[in-house]
Amino acid sequence: MRINHVGYAVQDIEAAAASFLSLGHYICGTETEDRKQGVKILFISDPSGAKIELIAPLDENSPVSGWLRKNGNSLYHVCYESNDLAADIAELRKKGFITVDSPSPAPAMEGRRVVFLYGKHTGLIELAETDKNDCQGDG
Repeated sequence: MRINHVGYAVQDIEAAAASFLSLGHYICGTETEDRKQGVKILFISDPSGAKIELIAPLDENSPVSGWLRKNGNSLYHVCYESNDLAADIAELRKKGFITVDSPSPAPAMEGRRVVFLYGKHTGLIELAETDKNDCQGDG
């Protein structure tokens, strides 16, 4: 599976973006709210095309709030591209992964469906429907 991005949980999305911009990253899209997940999201990328999804809680009820209390600003998940969500979910379940939710449209990914799974040795991962027009390099 190809990595699409890494999700990075942050308390303050603007401050985190400024810090990553000072490291040579650029903003890739606009800040988006995902009310279902209780988060706001901003994608950034480096010149090679490696993407980071900055994820900040909308309120204290967000699952990211608990993560931040426990771990501070840190890696939250790795997102892999999927050409067939149903087949990839079935294959990962055979390998011991547990689905955290059902596939649903992600506002920050132009409505492409995503699903989160948990693996004992990997932690939280996300599968996202593949998009060939994804923000890549040349910021």
